[in-house]
This record gives sequence, C-alpha cells and structure tokens, in this order.
Amino acid sequence: MSAPPHYLIKNWSQFQHYKDRNPTWIKMHFAILASEDWVMLPDASKLLAVVCMLVASRHEGRVPNKPAYLKRIAYLDQEPNLQPLIECGFLSIPLAEDSAALAGRS
Repeated sequence: MSAPPHYLIKNWSQFQHYKDRNPTWIKMHFAILASEDWVMLPDASKLLAVVCMLVASRHEGRVPNKPAYLKRIAYLDQEPNLQPLIECGFLSIPLAEDSAALAGRS
C-alpha cells in the first residue's frame, strides 16, 4: 500500500468551524487536552499534534504527508514521526471516497 497524500485530523469539523478562510488561530478544546490519548502521548507527539492542527487550518483540515515540510514549518530538529498520532487515532488515513470528495472541492 502506498503512502497517503495527506492525513485527516480526528473530529476536525467539530473543533474547527472556519471552512472558507485561513484563520490566524485554532481552537484547542479542553476535551483534547484531557483525553487519555493526549495524556499518554510523548511530549514530542503532543507538539506535533498542535503543529498538525495549525497546518490543517491552512489545508482544508488535511495534514500533508510531507515530513520534510512539517519539519521546516514546525522548526523541528528532525523529520517528525507521525506514527504515534496515527496509532492513537488523532490522525487517520482518508478513505478513497473522502479523498475524491476533497479533491473535487479544490
């Protein structure tokens, strides 16, 4: 299976309501910070989750599967490991029909 072009953030539409513009900020709901998934993540993954939310706010709720880009935009020392965020369910691989619907909006 080939790598997906992007990932989706769990419950993005519930947490972010700006659909037709690029917000200068994102909402960080307490429900995210209080969730067991968040608490159990390594600190580096918590930072990466926030970075993913900021990036998604500029990409229609999608996080590009471009580790080098995420490294640069987040000022990280190394390319990020998205696997912990995928394993805990924060990021998901879009279904084929989801990708087609998103592509049709571009």
